[in-house]
Amino acid sequence: MQKTNFYEVMTAFTDFESLTQDQYFAPVPNDWHVIITDVKGSTKAIEAGRYKDVNTVGAATIACAQNAMKQEAFPFVFGGDGATLLVPEHHLLAVTKELVALRSLSEKKFNLGLRVGIIKMQEILDLGGKIEVAKYQLVGKKSVAIFRGGGLALAEKKIKNSADQYEAKLIETSEANLTGLSCRWKPIRSTHGKIISLLVVSREKDEAATYHNVIQKLNEIFDGKLDAANPVNLQATSYKGLRQCLQEEMKYHSSLLTLSFLARAFEIFMSVLIFKFNLNPLIFNPKKYAASMKTHSDYRKFDDMLRMILDCTHRQFEQIENYLKEMYQEQKIYYGIHISEDSLMTCLVQDVKDGEHIHFIDGGNGGYAMAAKQLKQQLKG
Repeated sequence: MQKTNFYEVMTAFTDFESLTQDQYFAPVPNDWHVIITDVKGSTKAIEAGRYKDVNTVGAATIACAQNAMKQEAFPFVFGGDGATLLVPEHHLLAVTKELVALRSLSEKKFNLGLRVGIIKMQEILDLGGKIEVAKYQLVGKKSVAIFRGGGLALAEKKIKNSADQYEAKLIETSEANLTGLSCRWKPIRSTHGKIISLLVVSREKDEAATYHNVIQKLNEIFDGKLDAANPVNLQATSYKGLRQCLQEEMKYHSSLLTLSFLARAFEIFMSVLIFKFNLNPLIFNPKKYAASMKTHSDYRKFDDMLRMILDCTHRQFEQIENYLKEMYQEQKIYYGIHISEDSLMTCLVQDVKDGEHIHFIDGGNGGYAMAAKQLKQQLKG
């Protein structure tokens, strides 16, 4: 029998550039399941100005899965308008129930359709695909999953082309459990001039070498300090007001006459006092927590493509764009890039202690989803 906790016991790496090293990867057990979620019609919704709603629903799929799996770690990646999740067989029913409940909530409260596709890992293997996972450690036990092998693209193609077969079936369930999910920080303005949402896909046989070269070039453009491009900047970050937080929270609940909503409303009231009006709660250090969001963010990741949200100067953007164009013309990569003035941060907080929270980062005005438009055009070409 396959170990169901293979991801929890994996050795993590702490240097992002190590994502190209084989020793950190392990195959996904064949009794696990791949779940791919995405907001239907997300591009049109984003173009209509609804990128915050799209972003929230996409991140909510991770929150639902994590709450269904309690404290157990599992591999996932946030893609802006959805997510990819890998779950073991013994958690599949609980996770599916939560995602089906979220799908219903998304339709009723956000007026957004949510695709929830599920495919067995064994089926991907039978089709000749593979998925390998590594664990990029942020802080403590909080990590970001790294995927390679091409199997995710195969899973997505099967799910989208055969929706009736792979779409999660209706299951009687209660309200989606979105405990820990919040989007209470205002969009974070760029401190250097531009926020770029970047997607890069290798076209070469030696993919590891290509991605290594791209990361090295980006590091060179940022004078050896790629970490400085992290868009989560405490000085540019501010908390939303009480009314806005409550209005947004209402969308998370099918009914406001519940203990869960009242509890969240009280939490919001206290959070606004703490983070907006600097009330000292005594039980934890809010300044330390706010400062730690930078190191707990997923602004760079990899799932068969390089994904980054970077805060850069106009000059740095020009250097990045020129380099990517050159690599594309040499048929070494495909890429997509989107420019905005700010980034969005959606939080999943199990606790305020280090290693107990993670912050999903996307570019403003659609970020990854809009960068994907350019990438798809290149892939078609």
